[in-house]
Amino acid sequence: MKTIKQTDYSGISGLQITDQPEPKLTPMTALVQVKYTPVLPYDILTEEGKLKNIRPVKLPIAVGYGFTGIVTAVGALRSASLVGQAVLGASPTGAAQEVIANMMPPLLFKLPDNVGLDAAATLIGGADAALMTVIELNVTNMDTVLVTGASGGVGSYLIQLLKRRGAHVIAITSPGNIAFAKSLGADEVVDYTKPLARQLSAISQPNKIVDTVGSGTLLNALSTCLGGYDLLSLATQKFPAGKINQTSRFSNASIGLRAYTKLLDLLSTGALQAHIDSIIPFQQIAVAQNHVKNEPVQGRLLLAY
Repeated sequence: MKTIKQTDYSGISGLQITDQPEPKLTPMTALVQVKYTPVLPYDILTEEGKLKNIRPVKLPIAVGYGFTGIVTAVGALRSASLVGQAVLGASPTGAAQEVIANMMPPLLFKLPDNVGLDAAATLIGGADAALMTVIELNVTNMDTVLVTGASGGVGSYLIQLLKRRGAHVIAITSPGNIAFAKSLGADEVVDYTKPLARQLSAISQPNKIVDTVGSGTLLNALSTCLGGYDLLSLATQKFPAGKINQTSRFSNASIGLRAYTKLLDLLSTGALQAHIDSIIPFQQIAVAQNHVKNEPVQGRLLLAY
C-alpha cells in the first residue's frame, strides 16, 4: 500500500510516497480502506519543525491524523457489524495511507446514512477545533467574536457554531471569500488585504477573538486597533505585548470522544454544513499542501485515495 511519509523537517519538499506492507489482521483490528484525509495546516507546521514543543515526533512518520473510509475486515474481538460500514476515524500513527489498521475502537465512528465520507472527513481538524473553541471561550449571545482565517477548514465551522450560540460574528478573510463568509453567517467582514486600521475602527468592538492563522502582523494590528478582548489562538503561542485589558492564550485541547458523535449528528440533521474547497488525489500531496499554505480556501481541502 502507499503511505505519505514525513522524512525530515524540510517541509512539503521532504514528503515521500512510499510502499509499505498492508497491515495484518489481529483480534483487535478493524481494517479500513481509506477514502479521504483532510489537508491540515497543522501537518504542514509539523513538517517544517515548528511544532516540536507541542507535538514531538520520531521520524519518519505517516502524515495526517483523521480519515474516513470503509471497513473491509475485522478481527475476532471487533464487531462483525462494522464490515462494510462507512466510518470516521483518527490514527495517532498517521492517516495518509491507503489502508489503516484501527486497533482503538473509541477512535472509530460509524457515519449516519446521509453523511458522506467526504463531508465527514472535514470534522477532525476542523469542526472539532471549532467546537473546542466555542466551549473554551464560553461563547454566549452576549458576545461579539472576531475570527481570523474565517473561510478555512476551522473558520467555516466556527462561524456556524458561533451563530448557533447567538454571537455576533466578525470574519477576517480574503476579498474572494467575503461572500462565502457572509453565507456562513458572518455579520461583518474585514478584508485582510486592505489597510486594517480603518476597517477595524468601523466594525463592532469584539470582546473575544479566535485566531486560526497565527500571523504576527495581523495579531499586532488587532492589538493596536482594538480595545479589550480575550483572544484564543489555535495557531501560535507568540503574541504581541498587548494592552492591559487584552488577554491571549493558545489551546489545542480535546473535545472528548462523544463530541464527534454530536458533530456527526449535526451534519446529519443539516444543523451544520461541511464545506469542501477541493478534492485532490493523494499522489499530489505537494500540490494540495502548497494550495493550503499559500492560497485562500473555502472550507477544507481533502486528499482522495
